[in-house]
Amino acid sequence: MKMDTILFYLFVVYSIIPNIYFRYFSKCVLKKIPVEGKRIAVTFDDGPDPRFTPQLLDLLKKYRIRATFFVLGEKVKANPDIVERIVREGHVIGLHANKHIGAPIRSYKAMKKDFHDSIEVLRGMGITVNLYRPPWGLVNIVSSKFIHQYDFKPVLWSLHASDWSKYVDEEYIEKTLLKKVRPGDIVLLHDGRGAKDAPQRTINALEIALPELQKMGYDFVVPEHDAPVRV
Repeated sequence: MKMDTILFYLFVVYSIIPNIYFRYFSKCVLKKIPVEGKRIAVTFDDGPDPRFTPQLLDLLKKYRIRATFFVLGEKVKANPDIVERIVREGHVIGLHANKHIGAPIRSYKAMKKDFHDSIEVLRGMGITVNLYRPPWGLVNIVSSKFIHQYDFKPVLWSLHASDWSKYVDEEYIEKTLLKKVRPGDIVLLHDGRGAKDAPQRTINALEIALPELQKMGYDFVVPEHDAPVRV
């Protein structure tokens, strides 16, 4: 058997099979919240970012909305004051990663260090995290082990607006939220990274969408560690 064939099969076992199971078959992964009336959860990845996260927090405070922030450890370390504000204003901190690198190409050693470093920087601030969302929603056989070891509740999403992309604008994000949202949705948005100033487009779209969603009768909640899984 050729070496490239062996490497291919190893990659299938290491990354492809774990991802198929994680995304489509696992009973532990939360993709929607239990429906009790018109409830949705808005979540934000890749922050905190001093250019955008404070604006977003102002907006959430204005409309009295709780959200979940899946943070990057290296950005937490650089912006502890923003993380403290997130917690102080009643939002939930979830772990995204220490560095935003996709799990399929990361080694055991790199994954172990990434989990350890990000958890430790949060613990250093007195923050214990229970929710975890892997970068791009992707795992490998090793990260699946650490999710279990740290007793994380993996959280994916049921609706996103591709707000990180340079190919979408504020109107697209706004219309996606208003026309496609359904009770029980976990909405994926971003307060960091992405295309140039992409989070600013998200904030501008939310300025219109959030009060409209409230007028439509939606309540905003946060995912719970022990919530039953809906697929």
